[in-house]
Amino acid sequence: MSSDKADAPRAGDERIHLVTIDWVRGKWSEVPGKYSREHLWHFAGKLNLKVTDALAPMSYRDAVRLDALKSYVATVASAHMLAWLHAAFSHGVEVERYLDAAEGVLSILPDRRSWVSEVTLKPRITFHPDHDVEAKVVEHFHELALRDCFIARSIKTKVTISAA
Repeated sequence: MSSDKADAPRAGDERIHLVTIDWVRGKWSEVPGKYSREHLWHFAGKLNLKVTDALAPMSYRDAVRLDALKSYVATVASAHMLAWLHAAFSHGVEVERYLDAAEGVLSILPDRRSWVSEVTLKPRITFHPDHDVEAKVVEHFHELALRDCFIARSIKTKVTISAA
C-alpha cells in the first residue's frame, strides 16, 4: 500500500495521456460535400463514460478507466479534427476517414501544481479514391484548423501536429 505522499506528483514529472479519435464518413461517402460530425473516442481500447481525477492519490481513486485528462486531450483532438474536416470539405476535398492517436503531456511545475503543457495530434487521413491530396494541402488544412478551432484558441496548451 502506497502513501498519498508517494503518489503525489513531483516537479518535473510528465505523463502521457493517450486517446484515439476515430471518424468515418460512412453513409455520406457517395454524397459530395456531405459528412457526419459523429466520431468515437477510444481510451485504452474501450469507449468508457465514467470519469475520475487522475491527479488524485491512488488510494482515493475509484476503479474507472477514463479520467479528466484523457477527456481534455480528446476534446482538443476532436475539435481540431472537426475544424480540419470543415476546411477540407470547404475546399472540395472528399475525406473518408480521420484517425488520430493524440497524446497529452501533464507537466508538474516546481510548486507541484500541474497543467497540460502540450497536446500532440497524429492524424492519419484517408481521402476518397478520386482525390490525390498533396502533403502541403493537408498541412494547410491543419493551419486553418488551428486558426479557426475555438478550443485551440481558448487554451494555453501548445497544440502540435505530428506526422503519424
